[in-house]
Amino acid sequence: MMTQIKYLLLVLCLVFAGNSVARVSAFEFKTEEQEKAYKDLIQELRCLVCQNQNIADSNAELAQDLKRKTYEMVVSGK
Repeated sequence: MMTQIKYLLLVLCLVFAGNSVARVSAFEFKTEEQEKAYKDLIQELRCLVCQNQNIADSNAELAQDLKRKTYEMVVSGK
């Protein structure tokens, strides 16, 4: 009986763990300078949803949007 409960708990943990996986967005840069500028910026910019967390470390939807916008601006030379 105890082993069945342990297996059930393991299965439930695995099911719920799949929901907590962070989305990883991969951006392609033309130069290493652009990539460095992007990485520097996302380390400095703060997420408005999270408490004093930079957007590089945040998984909030707003942070994802800000990373995309930052990428677009860096690639366009702004």
